[in-house]
Amino acid sequence: MDKSVKNPSFPCASVYQVGEFSDFLFHWIGGWVRGLENLDAAARATLLRECGQACARSYTAQVFRECWERAGGDVPRLLAELATRFPASTYTLRDDGAIEVRLGACGCDLVQAGWVTSPLLCECSVHNLQANFEAALGRPVTATLKASLLRGGEACLFEVRLT
Repeated sequence: MDKSVKNPSFPCASVYQVGEFSDFLFHWIGGWVRGLENLDAAARATLLRECGQACARSYTAQVFRECWERAGGDVPRLLAELATRFPASTYTLRDDGAIEVRLGACGCDLVQAGWVTSPLLCECSVHNLQANFEAALGRPVTATLKASLLRGGEACLFEVRLT
């Protein structure tokens, strides 16, 4: 069985074996993270906002929209739907109206693949979560990182506020 990967959109790109492509990505992403570490806070925030939003568009924003539709516009039901779709996560509506999101495992595919270990990427997850809730609710929210596994926490903990 041929395990080569070739993107027909890039005819001059070389053909990689799957393992070779993983090695390439590991090194390329490592360079990207080192560059990220050298950016000032504003540039890093701009880059990670775009990355988080792109990640949301790739899959999770649609899941959040589907859960919102099934919840019939009810936030507590939305949180229950999300907990069903993402069983390693908890979604709690607090008395002050904020939503606490707790991930027992890092939700970042790049971290799960072992390609990224930098806690700077946690900011990407903030923007991802914000984009997911905004896609579902159709209105702005703010998301804040309270703790993360990559930063030494017991879990990834976020606060989402509906604005």
